[in-house]
Amino acid sequence: MALPLLLAVVSCGPALKPLPPMAPLREPPSESPSPGYAAAPVGDRNTAGEPGREVAIESLRERGLLVPVKGIVASQIPDSYDAARDGARVHYALDILAKRGTPVLAADDGTILHIGTNALGGNVIWTADPSRRVAFYYAHLDRCAKGLHDGQQISRGDVIGYVGTSGNAPKDTPHLHFQVVRIVNGKRYSDGPPLNPLPFFTQAGITR
Repeated sequence: MALPLLLAVVSCGPALKPLPPMAPLREPPSESPSPGYAAAPVGDRNTAGEPGREVAIESLRERGLLVPVKGIVASQIPDSYDAARDGARVHYALDILAKRGTPVLAADDGTILHIGTNALGGNVIWTADPSRRVAFYYAHLDRCAKGLHDGQQISRGDVIGYVGTSGNAPKDTPHLHFQVVRIVNGKRYSDGPPLNPLPFFTQAGITR
């Protein structure tokens, strides 16, 4: 049912240029997603070994996601999900380019799982959707919004941070690294299999 709205959203605005490959790290960070999955496309029905995958996908389709950067529409986001990074891994995320300090918005209602820092993502926020089937990862933030804390309930469109270049992001290319993963282990949500967020964006980036 979200398809007509999706088509309306993605039909306007020029596409932004994708980021170049980022510099390699000397060692992997302790709190960033680096899944070793060959993630299947959304339409792939071969879900062997991935119980709950289709349930999570249908939930995302029903709810849709808000583009998590203010003023950005889906058609402006290059599909960098399968892009190579560091010569040794796949991106499994989207890079949403915007001016430094642009508000980063909650893509959906839910709960803040963790606010922190790591070598790869810099200043990061993890949130979960209301059903806790999927987690959202917001990275390279310039800073987080004031007053946020782990366990806090948030609403779609809330300002949770600001676009930056923290972590290993190119310092002259501020952007939000946005990733969606399925929660298969509540304590290690960052290890969940990734999903491409792009097909699920049904709302442009607007605050509540």
